[in-house]
Amino acid sequence: MVNHNINFFSKPYQDNPYRYYQEMHEQYPLFFHEPTNSYVISSYEDVERALKDPVFSSRNYSWQVEPLNGVTILQMEGKEHTQYRNTVASNFHRQDLVEQTLPLIRKNVASLFDAFKGRKVIDLRKEFTALLPLRVIIDMLGLPEKDLPVFQFWYHAFARFLQNINGSETVIQEGKAAMDAFRDYVDNIVDERTENPGNDLISVLCSAQMEGKRMSKERIVGYCALLLHGGGETTDKAIASLFRNLLLHPDQLALLKQDRSLLDAAITESLRYSPPAHMILRTTNEKVKVSGGEIPENATVVCMLGAANRDRRRFKNPDEFNILRKELDTKTAYTGITNLATFGMGPHVCLGVQLAIMEMQVASDFVLDYMEEFQFADGGDPGEVGIFTRYPDSLPVRFKAREAN
Repeated sequence: MVNHNINFFSKPYQDNPYRYYQEMHEQYPLFFHEPTNSYVISSYEDVERALKDPVFSSRNYSWQVEPLNGVTILQMEGKEHTQYRNTVASNFHRQDLVEQTLPLIRKNVASLFDAFKGRKVIDLRKEFTALLPLRVIIDMLGLPEKDLPVFQFWYHAFARFLQNINGSETVIQEGKAAMDAFRDYVDNIVDERTENPGNDLISVLCSAQMEGKRMSKERIVGYCALLLHGGGETTDKAIASLFRNLLLHPDQLALLKQDRSLLDAAITESLRYSPPAHMILRTTNEKVKVSGGEIPENATVVCMLGAANRDRRRFKNPDEFNILRKELDTKTAYTGITNLATFGMGPHVCLGVQLAIMEMQVASDFVLDYMEEFQFADGGDPGEVGIFTRYPDSLPVRFKAREAN
């Protein structure tokens, strides 16, 4: 390893982490980040290995997530991970989602856009993308829409807790208090759905079995919380980033308007170019040699997903947003054999990725159908915020609604 001047908490880094990614690749493929007591890897090759090779463990979630959610699938490995994933994965198969969840997504997209009638300017993130995933998840769980405000409060508290890489005690306590309230809320519903199951996801989890035993209430509550902050946050930020990228690249937006069959390619390229999560952690089970040096046993490793997606040894002209990019296969981009680092790789590829993509597809189609013309509102590009996750905090757009036929 060599000395470096990269600090995730510095203003220059927070303003534009992308400018550091090539520097990492060429000069600091492995470096120690003292403020987080972690080793940082950034090349596509090293990040891919960390996400697939069992020498890198996901047990970091025992301190990163377990204090909030309890034990979750994120930290499970081996047989336990396989059994648990197989138990809940059936709810996220593409065909099941098409039949059961697609109508919920369409209903919620249409409902949110109903509020925009007669308007010329909206904040596409705060008034649409930030609300859509939560509303879909509430519907999937079979919970009342009137409780959306409290779910939003819990969602933001969970997100701050999980992104708290500088260890703020206030954020930790707020997150735990939100989880206590969420647990009390869901506990009662689990009892009710166990006795009187319906067609919702909580009912499915209450009746699910692993090796002849039902899932514990603690596991069900933890899974619901994971779905809330994991599924909600990723999808929200991904949709907002997609439309920011299209507005920043009007030539690409024009291509998509001319040929809507390019939508999947546009989504995949946006997820490469602007992933909702730029970092994911792993822990070494033994000493590991990677580009630039060696990582000791039991070390925390920061896998730079955003940097891996911009490695020029893997992607041609990686700093260009190009929806016609040939290196990305939309058919495998959201599976365990993906060449995209965004949602993980191998056995721990994100379980809810198909749900996220379906929401992106429906939302994007609706925006393109509804808005004949749209552009950044006064002030132009709002930019991005965030270190662990990165996204446009707001996305004001001025638009002309398409006239109904």
